[in-house]
Amino acid sequence: MSETSQNEQPPAEPSVIKPALSDVDGVEVSREPDSDVIDGLPAGHAACEDRDRWGSRFEFLLAIIGFTVGIGSIWRFPIQCAKNGGGAFLIPFFFFMITCGGPLYYIEVCIGQYSGKSAGAAFEFCPLLKGLGFLMVLISFDILWYYVTIMGWIQYYFVNSFSSPLPWTYCGHWWNTEKCQDYTDLGGGLTNDSLVDNDVTYLIKNRTDTVSPAMEFWLHNVLRKSGSLEDMGSIQWHLALSNFVAWALVVASLVKGVKSLGKVVYVTATAPYILLTVLLVRGLTLEGATDGVLWYLTPDFEKLRDPQVWLDAAIQVFYSLGPTYGGVITMASHNKFHQTSVLETVICVTSDAFTAFYAGLVVFSCLGFMAHDAGITVEAAAKASGPGLAFVAYPEAISRMPLPQLWAVLFFLTLITVAFDSTFGMYETVTGAIMDCCPRIKGKMSYVVLVGVASLLFLLSLPLTTNGGIYLFQLGDWYISSFALLLGSSLEGLMVCWIYGADRFSQDIAMMTGRRSSVLLRFFWCIVMTGCLSFGFLTTIFTYSEPYYGDGYVYKPYAITVGLVMSVVPMIPVAAVMVKELYQANGSLIHRVRTLLKPSPEWQPFDDKAREVCRLRPYVYETTFLGRARKNIFGDKDTPWL
Repeated sequence: MSETSQNEQPPAEPSVIKPALSDVDGVEVSREPDSDVIDGLPAGHAACEDRDRWGSRFEFLLAIIGFTVGIGSIWRFPIQCAKNGGGAFLIPFFFFMITCGGPLYYIEVCIGQYSGKSAGAAFEFCPLLKGLGFLMVLISFDILWYYVTIMGWIQYYFVNSFSSPLPWTYCGHWWNTEKCQDYTDLGGGLTNDSLVDNDVTYLIKNRTDTVSPAMEFWLHNVLRKSGSLEDMGSIQWHLALSNFVAWALVVASLVKGVKSLGKVVYVTATAPYILLTVLLVRGLTLEGATDGVLWYLTPDFEKLRDPQVWLDAAIQVFYSLGPTYGGVITMASHNKFHQTSVLETVICVTSDAFTAFYAGLVVFSCLGFMAHDAGITVEAAAKASGPGLAFVAYPEAISRMPLPQLWAVLFFLTLITVAFDSTFGMYETVTGAIMDCCPRIKGKMSYVVLVGVASLLFLLSLPLTTNGGIYLFQLGDWYISSFALLLGSSLEGLMVCWIYGADRFSQDIAMMTGRRSSVLLRFFWCIVMTGCLSFGFLTTIFTYSEPYYGDGYVYKPYAITVGLVMSVVPMIPVAAVMVKELYQANGSLIHRVRTLLKPSPEWQPFDDKAREVCRLRPYVYETTFLGRARKNIFGDKDTPWL
């Protein structure tokens, strides 16, 4: 706004100039005499003009499905379902998926498509809090730091799956100890004794000092684990090589940007469903599989009275969909401006929920067989959770099937394809933010960024490949995906729905699609979604618990401090950008805050025609909560809503 209008007191009743222009898809806009008019294209939009676009809507759909459906869905959802009442857990899970997860996912798709920018530069509609974009970039960077380590583990198992017999099926290898005992040699009855490592319960027959070959392969061959974080040991080159191969494949897949990614996802986004189906068909034919599936689906409605069940369901939804990672915004920024993305959002959210449920059928059919074969209950077999389910319990169950090499190869190939898809989205978020901040980076320089970021992350991940790396991995996983992720989700909901305004955001959507968002969707955005996100963030703070590893290792104070730093670092840009913007603004503190809560000139659609219309639109600042709530949900009385 001009300096004169900024010093004026806001009117008691906001007045809006009557529509002066009807342009894009029949969307009417109003002219604000004192609005900032930018002649020409803002510098921040220079990169949008020649930004790569998806070859088709189907490529975009496959890309976001691949990004959303991560390896956590293969085992985390089934375990959460078992922990929280079986089939009864589906009720709060689908409730939060519909009321919170889906609406927030659609917001991120629209932000990326409208601005044509990656997550790092897409929040100019609220300059005071635009550091949220950098928070997303840092979250993706931090998660990539340890996420590719999981991919390295998977690749190592995949290579060993071609061995005959499978190396985790019997003792006698160089990594086995005197406690190792083949399951075929375990005799007698089964007790309730167990050996716990990293939240994974391994049931032991007769003695608590015997260990299965699968667990020893995981601990002493794959990890070669030391006794504590203080004993980091040396780099394990088999894991370092696996990490290097993983990064090389990621870079090779993205070397031509979304054009190459759009072709890769045809395989990586569809292969998991084919492989899961093959595994499910095989699993259901195993003896005891029915018991596992029935235990998985049988609801315990008493669990719904426990608030923790609902909190776990909400966390699972956001953990699974991946908002605030920045990947959805970045991928949507490559869409065509007038593309209608509601259908893609619905399909993606539905696919994520379906995949989690479907993977549960696969896992519990296999665990049912494992429980039957060992003579234990399905509930006891299902106590294995976290990495142990994928790297101990499931491989052990597969090793007891006919043709175990075939099923092991298929299982780990499924995990590889799912893991790569999620990595693509996060990596594109990091590199896309760098290129958006430096529009001159083109051609060969973009390859330098692509390779440079991968090289940096590979070097930073080397401590995770040491003997004590698993302790560092657990520490990072404990803190990185908690506070910053929930804070980012809460801020994003508040910024879009209450600061920028759900009604104004609905007008932006109408510029792209020709239709405003429905009142029902805006109600979910403003009331249900923002309320649940804020509640989840506060609950996480007040229920904070210190990290631990396994059944007995407790992290020392210095390690907890390191973990808290990991959690706080992604939040620093939000505060830093806020201070910077307030310092550079003019006027009193209140005037600066009010000005910085309004969209900056950089917040424009990347489409030329829509940009000319958008700059003539007014920004009316509602001063009362009820007035803002009424307008956000029901829209302006002078403009129609759908």
